[in-house]
Order: sequence, then structure tokens, then C-alpha cells
Amino acid sequence: MTAVLLFLSFPPLHLVLPPFVGLVPFTVFLHGLAPGGEGARAALRTGFFMGAVYFALLLYWMVAALIWFTPLAIPAYLGAVLLLSLLMAAFAWAFHRGVHQAALPVSLALPVFWTAAEWFRAHWGDLAFPWLGLGHALTGYPELVGIAEVVGARGVTFWIALVNGLVASLVLALRAGRTPRQALAVLAFVLLLPPAWGVWRARTLELVPAARAAVVQPNIPEHIKLDRETALDSTLKVLDGLMPRIEPGSVDLVIWPEVTLPELLAYPRGAAVLEQVRAHAERVGVPILTGALGYEFREDGSGAPYNSAFVVTPEGLTAFRYDKHFLVPFVERVPFIDPRWLPQFEYFGTFGEGKGWPLAEAGSARYGVLICYESSFPQASRQYRLAGADFLVNITNDAWYGREPWYARTIALWQHPAHMVMRAIEHRVGVARAANTGISLFVDPVGRTYEETRLFDATLRTGTVYTTRVTTLYTRLGDVLGTGSAVLAALVLVWARTRAAARGRTERVAAGR
Repeated sequence: MTAVLLFLSFPPLHLVLPPFVGLVPFTVFLHGLAPGGEGARAALRTGFFMGAVYFALLLYWMVAALIWFTPLAIPAYLGAVLLLSLLMAAFAWAFHRGVHQAALPVSLALPVFWTAAEWFRAHWGDLAFPWLGLGHALTGYPELVGIAEVVGARGVTFWIALVNGLVASLVLALRAGRTPRQALAVLAFVLLLPPAWGVWRARTLELVPAARAAVVQPNIPEHIKLDRETALDSTLKVLDGLMPRIEPGSVDLVIWPEVTLPELLAYPRGAAVLEQVRAHAERVGVPILTGALGYEFREDGSGAPYNSAFVVTPEGLTAFRYDKHFLVPFVERVPFIDPRWLPQFEYFGTFGEGKGWPLAEAGSARYGVLICYESSFPQASRQYRLAGADFLVNITNDAWYGREPWYARTIALWQHPAHMVMRAIEHRVGVARAANTGISLFVDPVGRTYEETRLFDATLRTGTVYTTRVTTLYTRLGDVLGTGSAVLAALVLVWARTRAAARGRTERVAAGR
């Protein structure tokens, strides 16, 4: 039941009740297991099964997304589900140990261990995958999660899990025949205070216009994008039709999606394409930010392609270039393997990892670029805000999340934009998102979306990107609650082991007498 309730919490459904009760059945079950070794093993088995169901539902789109790129799609999906299920098993085991061996209250054990598990999921090196933590379940109601500017997305996870833990404690108390009136008051306080503060904050936060931008959605299907020459030709034709819709001087920036141009713009081979982009920039009179291919030659004679973003002005290509840091495992980079050791396929698995967080300018404002699912990594947005970014730009190619017929669309098309809502709230900055097949949109610093496009429609939207003069506590301090939960979880497990060992010694002494 927990797996299904959690699945229903996320986009596109965004049901508001399941996040607050979804963990309760699982928690009550784990608490009811025997306190000894057999109970711990049962927790492991149950946690693995729950994780398998939950992540299989949540991430089924991985097969649909990757199968067009590589036959490794199915084993990659199964491997991801297996790895995440093992983490869920570890959570269940740790929760069981924390409650039964360390005597940690259920209401505290659940948020600590659940948040710690999310933290570990985001810190696995090349396999890090922070996609849709529990806190993102409420991005459809951004005013309710305003506390993200204080504690971040994993802090929101902690709050939701805390509510679940308090509800589970109430269920256990009622089962035991107790009437926990005081616990009801605590639950009401914990449940209502953060949303009340978030609503107040949303109404009092001063939004400042940062820039006018146009997000362009060419809508090039993935089966076309897989052929570089065809994709380039088709894209340029669509852009020739869309760009004249932008009135010259009406915006400060035009944004094209991830790898709009599968070409090396900075090298002679891309000169003709670059000239077409420059002509568009000259007509509208402002810079164009576009996704394209970067490249770097190494000292040993080898080279590495990059998934990059460039800025082209009426005068031509600028010095700005951002290279994607967080690469899609098995597609853009094979985990833990140096790309130089791999056969040189057409860019498959051999992309280089970017370095640095450069800012570009739009009018008098500065912005940072996130490519594709970098939106799910909170540390990237934080680096930009610390560097002085007034707003964030997310360029992405979501064509690989589904095709135009309704039955070929996956839920990832709605899941993916939810991350930028959370990033906007965490740092109280605006967002402009350009997606190849949609959803392209803007997000204000409160987390409210506007000027959304329809899926699979060749179109564009113009809008004002807002910012604030606020430097949030989360921006200043980072993921304190997530990291703190991971540390506390480790300490609790050490304490549980110490108590169990002491109890064992006492029992042996007593038996010896």
C-alpha cells in the first residue's frame, strides 16, 4: 500500500493527502516486527519488496526513455530499481534497529532514516540519482512548501516524514488502547505550522522583475533527433518559422533547448550553422542561449564531447560556455569508467564532465544554466545563487520521455519540471525552462508556474522572469538537515549496536550465574 500511495503523490496526479499518510502502513508494519534478528531480517525483505514495487512504478519511464539510445535500457532500468530497492531495504533495517535497539521514537526514527536514505541516494558518485525525493510530492502546491527556502527539499522530506511518523505513532497508540490527546495536538502543530508560514511568506515576498525571456519549443521527435543531420535540418527549419514570432526588442534573452543544435558551434565544421543562429540573434536584437555540442582536445591527443550551452549574440559566438556536470548514467557517461577506455561510438557514453559554474547575462540580470536532469541536483542551483545568479535557466530535451500519442507519453514529462519548482523556492529565484517537446514554462520565486506550453507543440512563450533580493538560509548553509539526518542515522545505528552488545553481555553474565 505504501508504494502505491507514494506513487500517487507525485506528478502528474499531485494528490495532496497521500504524501502525509503514505508511509504509515509500512511504518506500522516495521514497528510490529519482532525486535531481534529475525525481525531485522524480515524488515530487510519487506523493505526490498516495497522498494521494488515503488521504484518500478516511479521509474518505469526509464525503459521508454533509454531504449531509443541503447539496448542497455532494460538492464539499466532493472539495475536502478535493484539498487534503489537495496537502499529501501537498508532503510527498513535501519529503522527497525533504531526503534527496537536504540529505543528511538517512531515519530523521530521515520524522518531521520527516510531523509538519510534520500541523502545517500543523491551522493553515490556517478550513480547519484536524487530524482523526486518525497519533498517534491507537494510542488503542485508551492505555497505549502515555502520552508524549502530554510531547509531545502530534503528538509521538506523530513517534515512530511515527520508527519507520517506522528500519524503512525497515533495508530500504534490507539491499537494499544491509549487516547493520545497530547500527540494529536503535536501532530496538528507540526502539520499546519510550515504551510501556514509558507502561505504567509508567499503573500509577503517581494518579487522583482529580472528579465524578459522567450523560451522556444521546437518539438523535434526523438526518432528524428537520433539522426544528427536530419535533426539539424529539421530543427533549423522549425526555428526559421518560430523565431519571427518574437518582436525585436521585446525580450532580453531567447532560450533554445538542450542540444537544439547537434553541432560543434565553436569549430569550423559548425560555422554555417553558427551563422544562421547569429542571423536570428541579429534580427531579434538580443542573445540566444542554445544547447549544442562542446568539445575538448586533451594533451594526449584524445578528445571528449560535452553536452554544452552557448550564447550567440548579433556579433557572433561569445566566450560563454557551460558544460553539463551531472551526466545521465549509461547514456552520456558509463559510471566509474574513464571515457577514454571505451570504444568511440557517436558520443554514446563518452561525454566529459563539466567544471565551473559560469554566469551569463540577460539585460542587467545574470543567470545560470542547468541542462536536463541537473534540475534534480540541489547543489547546482545553490552554486549559481551563491555566485550571484538572479534567475535560473533549465534547457532540456524531454522528447525521450515519450512520444506524441497519449499512450506513448510517460509520467516523466510531468515529473521532470517539478524539480525546477523546488529549486525556485529554495533560492527564491525565477526560472525559465525551454524543453524540446515540452513542458516549457516559467516559475516565479514562490514556485508558481506560468506561460506553460502544451506537450508536443512547436511553439514559444515569452514572459518576465522574476527574482528577489533575498539570500535564503538554504542558499547560505546548504543541505544541513539532509546531511544532519545522515550523520544522526549513523550515530543511532552505532548506539543501537552498542546497546545490543551491552545487553548481550548482561544476558551472558546472568546466564553464567
